[in-house]
Amino acid sequence: MGIFGWSYPPGCNSVPGDEPDPPCDVCGLDPSDCICPECPECGENGNLKCYEEHGLVRTQEQIDSKEEVDAYYKAECEREANWGNEYQ
Repeated sequence: MGIFGWSYPPGCNSVPGDEPDPPCDVCGLDPSDCICPECPECGENGNLKCYEEHGLVRTQEQIDSKEEVDAYYKAECEREANWGNEYQ
């Protein structure tokens, strides 16, 4: 431990295990904003397995949300891939 606290290796900027939760697999939103209902069989929210195995049905709001989030990330990836190419 250095004089400024814990010393992490290069590229490590957070405490292991303190990473943000991934977005919901069903609606694409942050877990705290997830619009998915609780599964009556297992009690989970936003688990794709519940829609495939437990008979849950996606709402139009979930479908639209996932499409919007996916479109946003696709546009971001394309923007990053083309970054700097506008000057060539």
